[in-house]
Order: sequence, then C-alpha cells, then structure tokens
Amino acid sequence: MTETMTDAASWPARQAVPVLRQSVVQASALLRSWSRDPGIVVQSIVFPVFLLLMFQLVLGKTVTSMGGGDSIFGNTGLVALVGALFGTLATAISLIHERDTGLLARMWTLPVPRPGFLVGRLLAEAVRTGIATVVLFAVAIPLGFRFEQGIAAGIGAVLVAMVFAVGIAVPVIAMATVASGRQAVQQLNGFFLLLLFFNGGFAPVSEYPGWLQPVVRYQPMTPAIDTVRGLTEGGPVAEPLAITVLWTVGLIIVFGPVAFRGYRHAAERR
Repeated sequence: MTETMTDAASWPARQAVPVLRQSVVQASALLRSWSRDPGIVVQSIVFPVFLLLMFQLVLGKTVTSMGGGDSIFGNTGLVALVGALFGTLATAISLIHERDTGLLARMWTLPVPRPGFLVGRLLAEAVRTGIATVVLFAVAIPLGFRFEQGIAAGIGAVLVAMVFAVGIAVPVIAMATVASGRQAVQQLNGFFLLLLFFNGGFAPVSEYPGWLQPVVRYQPMTPAIDTVRGLTEGGPVAEPLAITVLWTVGLIIVFGPVAFRGYRHAAERR
C-alpha cells in the first residue's frame, strides 16, 4: 500500500502539464496512427485527388464556359474542402474504435489536462487537412492551377482549408462520441454529398434556381471555396473569409460543449 501511494504521489499533477504541450503530443500521436490507417489515407488524400481529376477532366470546360472563371481554381478549392469533410468521417470512425476498445478510457486516466485530448484531436484534423491540401495543390498544378496571388496567399489558402476542417470536425466528433455505432456517423455521408454538389465551386451560384441561391451562397463550403479562390486566382477575400470564420466559430460554440461532454462520457463509460 505504501509503495502504491508513493508511486501515485510521484505522478505529475494533472494541471502541471500545459494544455498546449498535451495537445501537441496528442495530435502527433493521432497523426502517426492515422498515417497507418488505409481508410483515413484514402478519404483524406486518395479520394480528393481522384475527385479533382474527374471533375477537371470531365466537367472542367463546362464549368469554365459558365463564366465563373477558370474551373481549376474552383474545383481545387472545392475538393480540398471535400477532403476535409470526408476525412473527418474516417477519423470519427477511428474515434469510435478507440472508444469501443477502451483506448479512450486508458488515455483519460493519464495525469494530463483532459481538454488537451479534444484540442489535440482538432489540431490533428487541421494538420491532416493542411497536408492533404498541399498534396492536392501539387496535383492541380499540371492541370493549370497556379498561385496567381503569390506563395504567401497560397499558404493562406491552405490555412483556410485547415480552419474549415476544425469547424466541421467539432460536430462530427460530437456525433461520434454520442453515437451508438459507426452507422450513425456514416449517415453524415448523405449530408456531405449535398454540400458537395450544392456550392459555388461545383457551379456558379447564378446557375442554381433562384430560391436555392441564398442557401448555396451561404452554406459553409461556398465562402471557404471563394476564399481559397480569391487567395489563388484572385478575387474578393475579406467577405468570404469573414463568413468562413463565423461558420467555424459558430460550430465550435454550438457543438464544442457537446463534443467535450460526449468525449468524457465515451472515455469514462468503459
């Protein structure tokens, strides 16, 4: 008993570990794990690359002829965000697996700040999206994609995709931690497909029916796509960027508490 108490006393206090350090360590561990998961790699990188090639080679000339500018810029921004969307689904399924195998429960007992687990997961989502976006940009260059506004603006475009990923990841994590199984999370596929086909990157907003145009213009993907396009091809940036940030902050405020409570419940119930 004395030896056990001595060992426990030697553990660092939970508050003694900075949240930022815990978050970085958690994110690094997740990224290493995800890099070995074929499902996450396919959803985050392979699927977006295939989608970009399909959109550009099959629909590129048609979209360009509609008058919305060179389609490669809109398609690249669109597909970068699609990678963020469907990548969160793959990582959410891995989170459910961690919950069901008891890994979350074991991690939860570590003497580190517990908010760092959720913050670290969001940081990992952002980094995953950033890497996938850089790969996508590299694939898009032979198709005509260029950083017309300079490399610094191009880096800003990558950061926009990362911010978008964080906003989407929060409600997805919330659902993953309260859902009874993978099927509940996979139901988001249908909603994400709607976002894929009804946005300003897939076709100019003016091409949609009048009653649908406000929905298409202000759904989360369209302002983010417009921001990426403005930072690469050129065009308005301030307004679409502000809307993207508002969407991200709003999703975090609404679903953040649910995600943390769900994460805690998922860890403690094992």
